[in-house]
Amino acid sequence: MRFSTRVLIALLCAAVLTHGVLFALMYGSARRNLFEEMRSQVTNIAATGALTIDVAGHEKIRGRAGADSPDYAALLTTLRAIRDANRRDDMRVKYVYTARPNPANPSGFEFVGDAEESAEDRSLPGDPFPDLPEALRLDEARADEAFAEDQWGTWLSASAPIRDASGRAVAVLGVDVAADRVRDTLNALLWRGTLALGVSFVLACGIAWWIYRWVNQSLEKVERAMDRVKRGDYATMAEFRRGDEFERVAQALNAASRALREREVLRENLARVVGDKVAGRLAQPGGGAEKPGEGGAPVFLFAGFGDATSQLARECEGDAALLIEDLCAAVIDGVVEFGGEVAAFHPDGLLAVFSRGENGTEAAPKRALHAAYRVRQRAEKLFWKWVAEGRISDRPWLGVSVDAPDPAAGGGSAITDRIAAINARTRDLSIGVLASAAIARAVTPEIELRPVDDTPDCQVFGGAAGAR
Repeated sequence: MRFSTRVLIALLCAAVLTHGVLFALMYGSARRNLFEEMRSQVTNIAATGALTIDVAGHEKIRGRAGADSPDYAALLTTLRAIRDANRRDDMRVKYVYTARPNPANPSGFEFVGDAEESAEDRSLPGDPFPDLPEALRLDEARADEAFAEDQWGTWLSASAPIRDASGRAVAVLGVDVAADRVRDTLNALLWRGTLALGVSFVLACGIAWWIYRWVNQSLEKVERAMDRVKRGDYATMAEFRRGDEFERVAQALNAASRALREREVLRENLARVVGDKVAGRLAQPGGGAEKPGEGGAPVFLFAGFGDATSQLARECEGDAALLIEDLCAAVIDGVVEFGGEVAAFHPDGLLAVFSRGENGTEAAPKRALHAAYRVRQRAEKLFWKWVAEGRISDRPWLGVSVDAPDPAAGGGSAITDRIAAINARTRDLSIGVLASAAIARAVTPEIELRPVDDTPDCQVFGGAAGAR
């Protein structure tokens, strides 16, 4: 997953979390405030209503017989007046009633008056008061801490004491408010809050997407610049004018690219200079006109590993440099093992020179051929190892050619062209090691080579990779 994608996901998650928490806190606070305001209003209705009750007449109402008394009729008129006066859109009182402690049940209450008009729903004096989640109290005006449910619905109830002339609480006035309106208000609040949450979330997503694009554009610029450097293009610079970390990263990348470019130019110039010197030395009288193996004439070994380095750079990315170093070391070890000297490096390979042997060592053509086979063996071992480790998808090609110098061939350009072309030449012939006709004649009969191309002007010979 790209870093910019992770940033986008993190921003969206942060938006969801912060907006969700903020909405929950705001909705919870609004719900509590609305409920507390409703409790306060219901309590005030009960407290003010209790002051309008005729306590003396209320105390005269006893049992079912009291339902036919004028005091009862006056009580109902007062209760209905309290109820009707408080039936508003924001607060609709459904039931208003009075109750006193039940003499037959000291811990319970009995109805005295009920403002309900319906005879079926109205409670008569002496009827037992139902059990409630929060019992009635004579000592203070109060409201329930939560909605209560019974067979008539869901309510918020409040009560206030009815006191006689001496201030003693003799009964309570109860008020029930239907919870439907409150729930409708809370639901409307929830929906409005959800809508506001959705709108704010959409805006947050837009801002997060803008930040994502802003960050992603910078990352893509850096990524493209690094990809060009990986492919060996050190000329293009990453341009940033932001004054932040991205600009400093671009400056560091540009500095590294310039350093790589300078090193590449230095290496190419060094290879060209060394190649020119080698070619110039061999072009001197007696420097390379002798028959290979006679008079100390040197022998060239060309190793082409451009295919391998290109494949490693393409498939191994960060490990490519280390693997290429291992490959170069293997090639150089194979050359040095048989007394060869590395004369020139090239991005596609190297040139090694085998001079006259000393102290009874083999002649230069034989040592050059032995080194060629050893270079192939070492390289093949590395290739199969990397394939087995999954570093590369397939074994690359590495070709080696052994030839006598040609004084008429020119300078370093001919040498570098030969290095660059060796892979294509050996691959086309399906032979890992090639030797010119002059080299084949010099090593016969000690080393047997078979002809692989009988072109009159360029007859070459080859042998199995494992031959010695």
